Amino acid sequence: MLRLAAPLLIAAHAQNDETSLMQGLKPAQPVTQGADKSKAIANLLSSATTMLKNGATPDVVDFAQATLSEITSIVLPAITNASATDQALVTTTFQMFETALQELEDGNNLVRAAHDEERRLSAAHKACRAIEEVKCTEKRDCDYDLYETWRHFVEQESIMRQLSTQVSEHFCVEDANGTMWIFRDHAVTLFPPFIEQKPIVERWEHTYDEKVPVCETKYTILDEKTAECDALQTELELAACAHAAQVQHVRETFAAAWYYATITYQRVVDEVHCLEVDRWKEWRTLATVQCLLDETTARNGRPCEETTDEATTVLARCEEIQSTENIDHLRIIYHVIPEFPPFCMTPPWEVIPAVHPFPGRCVPVPPHAPCSPGYIEQEYAELWTPPQPEFHSENSHCNQRPECSLCPTEPEIPICGVLFYHSHDWFVYPEAEHECHPTTRQYLDSGGHPIVWEDVRTLHVD
Repeated sequence: MLRLAAPLLIAAHAQNDETSLMQGLKPAQPVTQGADKSKAIANLLSSATTMLKNGATPDVVDFAQATLSEITSIVLPAITNASATDQALVTTTFQMFETALQELEDGNNLVRAAHDEERRLSAAHKACRAIEEVKCTEKRDCDYDLYETWRHFVEQESIMRQLSTQVSEHFCVEDANGTMWIFRDHAVTLFPPFIEQKPIVERWEHTYDEKVPVCETKYTILDEKTAECDALQTELELAACAHAAQVQHVRETFAAAWYYATITYQRVVDEVHCLEVDRWKEWRTLATVQCLLDETTARNGRPCEETTDEATTVLARCEEIQSTENIDHLRIIYHVIPEFPPFCMTPPWEVIPAVHPFPGRCVPVPPHAPCSPGYIEQEYAELWTPPQPEFHSENSHCNQRPECSLCPTEPEIPICGVLFYHSHDWFVYPEAEHECHPTTRQYLDSGGHPIVWEDVRTLHVD
């Protein structure tokens, strides 16, 4: 608030004689508060009116002229300077919104980096699983072929055992007479099939023995590829958690900054408007005082004619200044708060629901967190599913994927619910006709509870 100089702090009741009028122009005590200052200005107006009506001695006229000079050279410029200072305060406070938006843009750059890293790992993981599918198919085909080879070996070996049994039963039967023609004639027919069957069995055995290390190699290759893909899946889920955490941090930081900027700007605007209204009144009152003192000086201290309406006319003309005096230079410009940024998906910053002129200045929508239905659909729905059929070989299945890992999460701070899911028509811009009023508005969270800035500031927001 502007502090009036001592010569302006005059008593309200001036008398006709010089002594009493001079006493009326002397301050009783210094004025330091707004209410005292308003009273002092009112006293000054009353004394100037009395001087005009009743006249004044030359000394009082000189003192009035000095007072008038101080008004024009000190007090009015001080009022103008105070207005400029408050305008600077309003503008500086308003910059908090630009700062919040810039921080949002900077935060979204970090979100973009986290998003890009997650997408890189997602592509690498899906490509790895595609190769794993090929390796699994190769390994399974090898297992099927190996099993088929084993079945052929078993089948041919069974035939050879039957032939061997026939030979044994013919030559090793009790009381057999090997010198008889019928014995020798039948014996000749037993050996050729066995001799022919034996290399067939040996060939299938050899084929099986050769194929076993091939399939074991394919199994090792599959295991190595599975381990690589599992590691990528872990990295991907960690990157997705980091992406989600970065988005939540950006959302919370912006919500807290925007809320703090809003309540701070509202308080500053309300307080400045109170001072602004006072300055308007002071300026107009002092303009009337100037008019009265000018009239008093022009009459050289003589009183107005009592027989005419001179005093009434002059007073009316000076009082009219209260409503006609131009105070546009004292009007504060209250900047309009920027439009609340829209919501957007992470890069390529698809703004919801319309195109936004500043792509990076949007509130990022939380991405799908690992293990959520949306994440499963996004990352795993299109991947092949490792089969687990019943095979005879203990190693003829494909490796299963590890379970999805959840992210450690915390709920967003309450102010996010207020800013992101409610209207933003809280702010009250002062109009010329508005009287001074304090900031009494309260903002509520989604549960209807008052939100206190100290509570917002302490909730895991850096």
